[in-house]
Amino acid sequence: MSSPKSRAGRPSPEQAERKRANLILAALDEFARVGFSAASMRDIAKAAEISSRTLYNYYPDKLALFAACLEHSGHAIQPTLPKLSGDLHSQLVNYTVAMQEQLSTPQAMQITTLIFREANGFDALRDIAREQFERYQVAPVARILEDHNMSGDQAKLLAPQFVSMAFGEWQRRVLFGGPPLTKEIATTQAQIAADIFISGISHFYKL
Repeated sequence: MSSPKSRAGRPSPEQAERKRANLILAALDEFARVGFSAASMRDIAKAAEISSRTLYNYYPDKLALFAACLEHSGHAIQPTLPKLSGDLHSQLVNYTVAMQEQLSTPQAMQITTLIFREANGFDALRDIAREQFERYQVAPVARILEDHNMSGDQAKLLAPQFVSMAFGEWQRRVLFGGPPLTKEIATTQAQIAADIFISGISHFYKL
């Protein structure tokens, strides 16, 4: 028996996915432009060329939509990062430079500035940002450390320490202004952070 035909006018899975992707891009633009507090779900729906009802069918509130935006951004970055090879120092440096390049795009900088500016006023917003930070910045470093004979518990403990060191200059520019990091400066900063990090932990861990 053949499967029942779709109702007339019902979008295909591909069309539905494109609609959702357009919605995320419209929401990212709105959040980056006016901030989380001022962002309007109605304006986002209008920019995405969907009804407000359709928007709320996808995401019940603005926090859920913002979480989806961060998830989309973090997931989109991952395929652009290089496949890492070489020793621990090289992998840490190459990962940091590639990640900072992605985080320094205008939209990424705007979204990060928004988080720093508004997260203290919204516990849920801060929790969403922390989850994305752990998943897309800390977890890859932990995997690098595990690949170099560090236990999972040790890697989870030390990965945030390296990220704090390696991304310090990038974070300073987000908070206090300044041009995006050039690749040369980002590489120098990453090399210094990797040198200090590996030298420090080598007293306690065999790598």
